[in-house]
Amino acid sequence: MPDYRYRPGELLVHADDCDAVTAPLAAAGYREAGGAGRTRLFTGGRTPVPDQLAALSSRRVSPNHLYTSDRIIWGSLRPRCTEDFLEDLPPLRSGDRVKVGVVDTGITRHDGAPHPYLDGRVTSTPEDIDPVVPDRDGNPTGSDGHGTFVAGLILREAPHAEVIMKGVVDRSTGDIEDLAVAHAITTLGEQGAQLINLSFSGHTWEDTPPLAIEDALLSLPDHVVVVAAAGNRGSTQVVYPAALTLGEHHAEVVAVGAAQVVGNDPATVATFSNHGPWVSAYSDGVDRTGPYFVPGYPTTCRHDDRPFTGWARWSGTSFAAATVTGRLAAVMAESRITAREAWAALKDEPEDTGAPNKIRVHHVNGEQVCPLVRPR
Repeated sequence: MPDYRYRPGELLVHADDCDAVTAPLAAAGYREAGGAGRTRLFTGGRTPVPDQLAALSSRRVSPNHLYTSDRIIWGSLRPRCTEDFLEDLPPLRSGDRVKVGVVDTGITRHDGAPHPYLDGRVTSTPEDIDPVVPDRDGNPTGSDGHGTFVAGLILREAPHAEVIMKGVVDRSTGDIEDLAVAHAITTLGEQGAQLINLSFSGHTWEDTPPLAIEDALLSLPDHVVVVAAAGNRGSTQVVYPAALTLGEHHAEVVAVGAAQVVGNDPATVATFSNHGPWVSAYSDGVDRTGPYFVPGYPTTCRHDDRPFTGWARWSGTSFAAATVTGRLAAVMAESRITAREAWAALKDEPEDTGAPNKIRVHHVNGEQVCPLVRPR
């Protein structure tokens, strides 16, 4: 099993199982220290997390997993300079707007305002701002700008959507943890988000569902759809939260891989994209253009000497997922249907445009035919 990442000295326990495991956890030095929803956090243990998990028979105990936007491991997946840009969005329509929740790095701001492409279309709080952490050359590090780029791709597909951004990245490490994600999902549900985009991924203990995130998703109404990135390691190994399956009476999780899409030619799975029977759909995730900081910053691009222009080209399943989220929001608004109904319509879309809407994927378990969601 691939290594999984987690917070040392922290365990998550479902509230229903606290009575059964509190005593053995206390004997190992763990004490309850809050939590999110019905998931309780225990901290301070003397026994290492893997050893403590092995000693417990209950499967409702889990590490506090750490995730990443998972793009810096591939040099080609760094943001690149571009002369391209997205056309201005149309004026907002009056009336109800589809609420789309995004759990990500937050929104970058310049002089107190987000990128002009997002202005007036993204809701956030001061806690949801993506702080710029410069390197020694003054350019951003880590996943800075990721949330802005994701939000931009959603709005490109659904310009009249309301994006509610929740910034959950640890400001010091760049990590994303189960509890922070769970709290963000719960908050988005309370705010009426009908779609939620999760453009990050990671491996988990024994490939088991992450307890806190799963519990938060189970609390959402069954008409909600959660779109999650399948990850960028070119593997068939399951990653979470994309591989979560909640059942027909709960929100639906759509795992999205990245495809290479050129015109009406048959699409292929991007070389960096995870794939396998647990992936629900694919969309274009190669060299997507989206909003990225402001003209002149970053001052240099890793691939050439030009400064950025306020836009970038970026590749990854993060952006394939954002495209699917945006298309779902657009279908919901146009047809006045739920997210689950929009997903059913989108994945079964007839091939009346001359462009194939399926993609053939080969993996260790054979061939799979998956929906291909093309950008508009």
